[in-house]
Amino acid sequence: MTRRTIASQAGGDAGQEREPNFGLGRHMLAGTALALLLVVGCGGWAVSANLNGAVIAQGSVKVDQNLKEVQHRDGGIVQAIAVRQGDRVEAGQTLFWLDDVQTKAELSIIRSQLGENLGRKARLIAERDSLAAITFSAELAKVSDEADQIIQGETRLFDGNRTNRESRKEQLEISIVQSGEEVKGLEARKVAKVEELRLVELERNKYLGLFEKGFIDGTKVYNINREWARLLGERGEIEASMARARLRISEARIQIIAVDETARTEAQRELRQVEAKVSELSDRRLASEDRLSRSEIRAPIAGLVNELTVFTVGGVITPAARLATIVPGEARLTVEVRIAPTDIDQVRIGQPARLRFSAFAKNATPELPGSVSHLSPATTRDPTTGANFYTGEIQIDGDLVAALGDRKLQPGMPVEVFITTEERTALSFLTKPFADHANRIFKER
Repeated sequence: MTRRTIASQAGGDAGQEREPNFGLGRHMLAGTALALLLVVGCGGWAVSANLNGAVIAQGSVKVDQNLKEVQHRDGGIVQAIAVRQGDRVEAGQTLFWLDDVQTKAELSIIRSQLGENLGRKARLIAERDSLAAITFSAELAKVSDEADQIIQGETRLFDGNRTNRESRKEQLEISIVQSGEEVKGLEARKVAKVEELRLVELERNKYLGLFEKGFIDGTKVYNINREWARLLGERGEIEASMARARLRISEARIQIIAVDETARTEAQRELRQVEAKVSELSDRRLASEDRLSRSEIRAPIAGLVNELTVFTVGGVITPAARLATIVPGEARLTVEVRIAPTDIDQVRIGQPARLRFSAFAKNATPELPGSVSHLSPATTRDPTTGANFYTGEIQIDGDLVAALGDRKLQPGMPVEVFITTEERTALSFLTKPFADHANRIFKER
């Protein structure tokens, strides 16, 4: 009995030990089955599931047109500021006024001088062409506020010069008449002297005949010869006086012609100088009027005022300084991204992209779809970091931008861009790094 009892107890203990071993085996079998199912399922998913790859790039919002800078070529003193940061302006709208007192003073002086020279030019042309009156250009009235005074002054001078010329010619005409009368008197004296000389010559010949015959002495012959010689001299003096008188007449006539010729020559010489002065003053006038017109600095395009740098009335702006920028009002927003050179081979124009605007609230960071619209042909170097990158542009659908509601995109906002690349299996994503690494190892020598 005791042995049976002991055997029975031993058999019962052995049975109790075998029951736990049987339960652990079932668990191991179930775990192995589950692991096998997980491996098969994951492997099947990794082989069959297609995932989209993406190139991640950082960028910022910009407008599809360049910002227009507002500058002034000459600079000056700010007289008034008509806009504030963020104001919407129209093309041609005045943004700033510059002090124009000095420019107006210079322009007034130039116009006054130009008006005087235009009046002088008209008078000189009339004198050169021997016109009866001056024809003033219509530009004179446009240029000078004192056109009437200039016209009156030049007309008086023109009439005075003409009166002087006529007076000079009249005096010369009188001298011609006087010399003509003198010639007539000399001609009469010459006729009388010739007649007297003829009579003396007859008497002389008579005395010479008597002297040869010895009827008279030589004294009478000598006296008659002296008288004859004197008369010859007087006749020659009369002829010389006549020649001088005729010469004076010729000179006077030449001087009459020279009066007008000299006036025309002087007018032409002075006209060349005046025309050069008119040309110079006209150029200076245009330059001054241009400076005056630019005393009002206007918006080059319609848009929003951005980066305003002028805030002080009376402040001085330097030539070509940037006063503000205008964001084009009709421009569309795009995203400019920097793409690493190692990723550029995966990016093509037209590829879709997702844009994440991290500038908005973290709990509601919006994403918008877009597409690659431009890629730079070569890399650009960042002057700060020295890194090279390609520049790309992502086009945003305007309707989707409007769907943002109160969240308004502004140029300069940071954007995280995911450029969708080709589809690949999950297994390819897992094995490609190892395959690439192994490929490099086996290629090493």
